[in-house]
Amino acid sequence: MHSLTLPVASGLMALTAAVNLLAYALGQPNASGTSRMIPWLQRSTSGLLALAAWTLVGLGSAGRATAPYALWVAVGMSLSFVADLIMAEAIKVPNRVLGGMAVFGLAHSAYLAGLLGLNGALALDAGRHMLGWAAMLLLIALVYWRLAVDTPQAARPLRLGALGYLALLAAMTGVAWGVVSRAPHLWSLGAGAGCFFLSDAILGNQIFRQHNWPGVGDVVWLTYIVGQAGIVWSAYPALLMG
Repeated sequence: MHSLTLPVASGLMALTAAVNLLAYALGQPNASGTSRMIPWLQRSTSGLLALAAWTLVGLGSAGRATAPYALWVAVGMSLSFVADLIMAEAIKVPNRVLGGMAVFGLAHSAYLAGLLGLNGALALDAGRHMLGWAAMLLLIALVYWRLAVDTPQAARPLRLGALGYLALLAAMTGVAWGVVSRAPHLWSLGAGAGCFFLSDAILGNQIFRQHNWPGVGDVVWLTYIVGQAGIVWSAYPALLMG
């Protein structure tokens, strides 16, 4: 592993944290009171995490059996950055919610591919653990969708899209926790996936049920960006283990 891998990647992670704090400290509450972070500064930190992920691929993955995992994480984080731009309407699509969910779904699929490959590369034999966690979280996601997200006021494609998206996110989180149960050194992966799940659960409730309590937007973003950071950082110990 290149000697610059750790300082460059950790420096980008630290910059991500600093910029988010700056976006909050310098911002002003919006008209609805749901957020005070400066939107463009806030969204830029998703791009910083994508850069950190590609740094780990470029500087740290050569000759490592777990290199494909780092690559899938970088692809997933890059897709997430695109999805963030869609949700912020910096990239225009016919329906930003459906478009954002579709691209985030591709990101979760990339993470899933990486996790399944990681299980094989490290010979973790985590299949039963993955299935158990995923089944439990899928049930939670279904119940939560019905009680806190689904609404007849939303168009049917949006309702079903939200269900499918939450199910995919639950599956990814469950598989991540299954991996961590066999490889505790990857704890940031489990914490990150859990934060991601929590963030999108709150966001679904906000978008579909219009529960715009004070600061909800900031809570959604901070749990999301911490979650993504945990997933991205997990590539570093995974590369060391490989």
